[in-house]
Amino acid sequence: MVDSVFKPFRGRTIRVTQLEDCCTPPPSGTECTIYVADSFTIVSLEPTIEEGETALERKANGDVCLNEKDPDLLQNLQVSVTLCQVRSELVSMMTGWPVVRDASGQGVGFDIMEGTNDANTAFEVWTGVSGVDCGEGARFGYNALPCVSGWQLGENLEWGGIDTISSITLVGTTSGQHGWGTGPYAVQFDETDTAGPLLDPIQTGAHARIMSTEVPPPPLTNGCVPATADNGWILTE
Repeated sequence: MVDSVFKPFRGRTIRVTQLEDCCTPPPSGTECTIYVADSFTIVSLEPTIEEGETALERKANGDVCLNEKDPDLLQNLQVSVTLCQVRSELVSMMTGWPVVRDASGQGVGFDIMEGTNDANTAFEVWTGVSGVDCGEGARFGYNALPCVSGWQLGENLEWGGIDTISSITLVGTTSGQHGWGTGPYAVQFDETDTAGPLLDPIQTGAHARIMSTEVPPPPLTNGCVPATADNGWILTE
């Protein structure tokens, strides 16, 4: 089998999707479901590993009698994203915090709430691919985290000398229990060169998908938008 080798290069776009319970995509038409943005500086994944127990026993003379170690266990991934602009509806989708609005209904801020956060989101990241990220035959890095929950502030908020917040970092935890499957978006070409859902579904137990694709990142949105075909949604049920 041929292996398509690629080198991700520079983050381009993130898409956050509000999910229902059990991390399943919502019904078509659901309001305020999708947010696409490029105003981030870094996305990072940190594995949470439980180290396997080691059984070590020595003979009376000090030689090893038994030396066995259980396999390490990947529990989840800690996802961190740093936003370089205040995007009220995006933060609200991820954290569940309420949006503050002006007289016209436009989001102008958010309230940071105490307590836990039970909002479930899918988190996708597009990157360029070194050497082939533009023009004919361009490819892109595509990374999908089908279930992220528990988003909270990951770092201090700081106001600098010009009286602005420098950045907002949010941290969440992935889960392998989800219903993403082939996904609700067109992110991969099929054998007829038609953009459609994932050809190889993301199975239960998978915390992240890292791959390349010829389908470019989706257009940026001005706030959160509904799950409709105009916004890239292809699920019909």
